[in-house]
Amino acid sequence: MRYGPVLTPDEVALVHFTVHGSQSGGHTGRTIVADDHRTVIFKPASPFTPGEQVTIGTSRLSTGPETIFGGLAYTFTVATNQGAGSLGTTDVPSDVVKSAFPGFLTVPQDIPHFTVSGAIPDGEGDIFAAPFYWTKSTLGSYLLILNHLGQLVYYQPMAQALAAYDFKVQPNGLLSYYDQKDATYNLMDSHYRVVGQYRAGNGYTADLHDFQLLPNGNALLMAYDAEMVDMSRVVAGGVPTATVTGLVVQELDPSQNVILEWRSWDHFAYTDTTVSLTTPQIDLVHGNALALANDGNLLLSSRNLSEITKIDLQTGAVIWRLGGKSHTLQLIGGQPFAFQHDVRQLPNGDITVFDNQGSAAAPAASMGLEYRVDAASGTATRVWQFTHLPPVFATFMGDAQRLATGNTFIGWGAASTDKAFSYVSMTEVAPDGRVLFDLAFDPPFVSYRAFRFPWQGFPDTLPALAARVDASGITLGYSWNGATEVSAYRVYGGSAPQALKLIEVKPKTDFETQSHLAGLPPDECYFQVAALDGDGRELARSKVISTDSRCPLAAK
Repeated sequence: MRYGPVLTPDEVALVHFTVHGSQSGGHTGRTIVADDHRTVIFKPASPFTPGEQVTIGTSRLSTGPETIFGGLAYTFTVATNQGAGSLGTTDVPSDVVKSAFPGFLTVPQDIPHFTVSGAIPDGEGDIFAAPFYWTKSTLGSYLLILNHLGQLVYYQPMAQALAAYDFKVQPNGLLSYYDQKDATYNLMDSHYRVVGQYRAGNGYTADLHDFQLLPNGNALLMAYDAEMVDMSRVVAGGVPTATVTGLVVQELDPSQNVILEWRSWDHFAYTDTTVSLTTPQIDLVHGNALALANDGNLLLSSRNLSEITKIDLQTGAVIWRLGGKSHTLQLIGGQPFAFQHDVRQLPNGDITVFDNQGSAAAPAASMGLEYRVDAASGTATRVWQFTHLPPVFATFMGDAQRLATGNTFIGWGAASTDKAFSYVSMTEVAPDGRVLFDLAFDPPFVSYRAFRFPWQGFPDTLPALAARVDASGITLGYSWNGATEVSAYRVYGGSAPQALKLIEVKPKTDFETQSHLAGLPPDECYFQVAALDGDGRELARSKVISTDSRCPLAAK
């Protein structure tokens, strides 16, 4: 219950709920106030019975002589088959991943290989991606940050999570990503420590497609809601026991109370969808992107409606619908977008859309789009578009991010490998349509989305140091995963861990820096490196390693 004004504890105590299940009987519980001090929540002490009808009543509330809120009464029916659903497969492919960094000693060798064509513009931030094997396997799944030279900045293996999605920087500076295994959005700080986790509330399972932190500290996420529906009563040829999946959007406060729950069932008709209504499994909506509009309301992208919907974030009412069968705004210019996977609003009020356009049955060139929306006149006019040459077909996934420079950074998601199309993972394009660079992971690796953000990382781990010994001498490789402020390394060596002397200072030119040491006395087999900032100050030291079994570290 959101009354509007801020409520005092005494006023919250006056709010009473009566809750009765047709099978489970009366329910006691706790009444709490959300972090906004406006939303009152009743949390039942025991679960309802699937299939029963629940009746709710709320008491009258007076917050002053002229401010009186009447009580409410309403009912709902508890779902009979709502479940967590499938989170994907765990197939392990039989082929071997080609390493992106085969010459490095301190980096895992299953980070998927990629190529860069063109020059990545400097000054626009680092590249954020989360590549995974197309079958959602446990091989080669990573969170990656790359710099403008295409060099590694940070990696985090995600094999144990099956895959990760939507890796990005939130407006408050925290990193976020979706852990597929746990259906959890994790928040990391600049030290790469998990400092927060979000899951869907009210028994739902958080969906992977999008997670947005709002300026007020609240969070938006989605959940898919599978229900059994007698579709024979909806459409000729419908299956009486069809499983139909709708969409739930939740707003959670910092304490993770659900303070708004928007359900597609209440706003979209079955016939709004683009998919068949006569199959046993129907993914009716397939929401895939959430964005905060400039006026504080919500933009929702629904792939299977081919629609962008603007929703009042206070009341849940639909403000307008763009694209799709039940549009309230008229598209002007170009063909309508289809099966889109991303929507964002620009500071000037325009909205960007990543238009997948095609489907597996009817491949087509995908594109980035920009529309000028005039709700008063009921129109949305296409003012910019980009189609790659040769064209790229994103079978699904993808995004389009407008950068501060005016360039647009496009993630092509699951780009088709069909020879009729170009295979590209991400592209940056200038306002005039010039391609500045393409980056492509080796197929079948894809990244759900790709972004560019300014980033500074200060890991609380130590620099890594590894060695390779062969007939030509000793090669030391050293790096500091996620550290963005390292300018150079001091390399130390000696015959004892307590007697290390400076060997050389090497400037950092890539993620891993290497030293080749030849002609050292046999007993000089202990080594350590120190990372330095741009002013030559020492930031951290690696552990001491030994390069000979006759030099045990236990001798320290």
